[in-house]
Amino acid sequence: MNILSLPSLKDEATCFVLQTKRSLTTLSDILRKAQEQPNASELPSSRLYEDMKSLSYQVFAATTHTLMVLAKLNNTPFPDVDASKDVLYTYEEMHTRIDEALRAIDATDKNYIVEHCEDVTPAPLGPNLQPFSGVAYAGIFQANIFFHVTTAYGILRKEGVPLGKRDYLTPFVMIQE
Repeated sequence: MNILSLPSLKDEATCFVLQTKRSLTTLSDILRKAQEQPNASELPSSRLYEDMKSLSYQVFAATTHTLMVLAKLNNTPFPDVDASKDVLYTYEEMHTRIDEALRAIDATDKNYIVEHCEDVTPAPLGPNLQPFSGVAYAGIFQANIFFHVTTAYGILRKEGVPLGKRDYLTPFVMIQE
């Protein structure tokens, strides 16, 4: 494939699965580094800015968005969540959420996704249901997942956790499918 050519919709749908797995692996890895810090107990409630959501909310959002897209791609019920409220989790709870989302990714039938990724059905977006194909829905939420993982990274850096670009990028080059 020419590097400038656009991937097929089916490629985009399967790419969502791989890239989300890598993103959540990054999130898990940077949380482990955070747990080793002297100020670890304060970090779950830390924010980049006072009107932004906490670190633990970033984990909530990244994992919830993952489960929403997997439900859409797999034609299974959407999780019933209220994403408007900030949440405060322990490290154990954050890792449990990440592990649950990673297990859901691993359990996904990639052949089913490829076959049905262009099917248009209603899906939640904000307070309403909107008609989306699975691949369009995945595209919207992929950006959101990256945003929340990057925001978690930014919060931890702001709070003094010794993270570098390598901590963020390593899972993107180390996980082989």
